[in-house]
Amino acid sequence: MVINGPIVKFYCLTGLFLSYNVRLTDWFVQRLRMKSTREDIVDAALRLVHVRGFNNTSVEDILKESGCGKGNFYYYFKSKDELGFAVLEQGLQRFSSELIEKSFDQSKNPWQQINDFLDELVERARQRECSGGCILGNLAVEMSDIHEEFRLRLNKAFDQLRTCVEKALTQARAQGTLRSNADIPGLALFIIAGFEGTFMMGKLQKDADVVASVVEELKEHLAHFRAAK
Repeated sequence: MVINGPIVKFYCLTGLFLSYNVRLTDWFVQRLRMKSTREDIVDAALRLVHVRGFNNTSVEDILKESGCGKGNFYYYFKSKDELGFAVLEQGLQRFSSELIEKSFDQSKNPWQQINDFLDELVERARQRECSGGCILGNLAVEMSDIHEEFRLRLNKAFDQLRTCVEKALTQARAQGTLRSNADIPGLALFIIAGFEGTFMMGKLQKDADVVASVVEELKEHLAHFRAAK
């Protein structure tokens, strides 16, 4: 039986196409698996570092928590420090998406933005029963004096937060509801230092009411700089 030439070509091309699709699918599956493994390691490290601190969390602890092997760890991270930077980045991303972006919505009144930010801190303290505190603040206290790269990255992270607060205060001044003589950078820094201290005291006393009380004092202080429009 003589097989028509075009038919032979069709079957050959079909076979090549299917083979390519199989290889492409395998590649995507492998990439997804690799991404998932890396995320598993970072997520496990984030959970442990949040409560124990960076120096009190070993690579072995992270591997046990993530269920990944040592080979997986060193495939993605050259050192524990490199993983620490990934944890810091992940913590900042979550802080931004869960708190900053939610609170500092430009469609809201600027004072509402700041109040929502402070109220969310109280809510998080109640939900977590003051466990862990703020991971960025924890790392700042633990690492700033002993690891310059951590200090620089943490300082940059807090700069991003301070910029959001300053933007809200600048918006309030433009609307005529913030006193013209108010020191916007100073107020923004005061708010950030206040909420970090609040988290620390809440964690120390294991009492969310302490967090709520300090937040109300912060709001009272800010009220002195409001101007009647």
